Amino acid sequence: MSVHPDVAAIAARVGTAAPSIGPVRLVCVDGPSGAGKTTVADELSRLLAPTFGAVPIVHGDEVYEGWDVVADEPDPVQAFATLAERLHGWLLRPWSQGLTGEHPLWNWTSGGWSGSRVVAPDPVVVLEGVSLGGAALRAHACTMVWVDADPEVRALRVVERDGASVARHMDRWRNRENAWHGADLTAAHADVRIRTG
Repeated sequence: MSVHPDVAAIAARVGTAAPSIGPVRLVCVDGPSGAGKTTVADELSRLLAPTFGAVPIVHGDEVYEGWDVVADEPDPVQAFATLAERLHGWLLRPWSQGLTGEHPLWNWTSGGWSGSRVVAPDPVVVLEGVSLGGAALRAHACTMVWVDADPEVRALRVVERDGASVARHMDRWRNRENAWHGADLTAAHADVRIRTG
């Protein structure tokens, strides 16, 4: 199985990093939809496993409250910052004390929360998704990765991955993620940038 050469370099970087929040070396992987964040996170987890054991990945799709990210947040761009506050309470605060965190799981089919996931303060944890490398989260990361690709490539990947039914949501989602990334200056603050297409 081939590995993007930049991901191997990130794994080496994380491997020599000190814990960044409690006992956790937190890695944030951010970028626009369809950029390849999940693939990068999966590769990174696999490469780090021989050294650190299982490397859990928390995906944005698990914690977004549907397309609105945070349903009761009136500002759809601010919703990404509100999500970061939730993640602090669910995961980062417990990890900072060496404790296990837990976050609810969003069910995209039923449109509601459905169960939860426990995430221990393992030696490495990856947060992957749009806004999960934002300022409030990357401040606690040993490495923040920005993943990007050409817009046409990203759009095709989203449809191939999620089906044509998501198309009606994507213009609104892209506008929001672009506004968030522009305000947060996420790409400019990345430790590593990867292009996947």
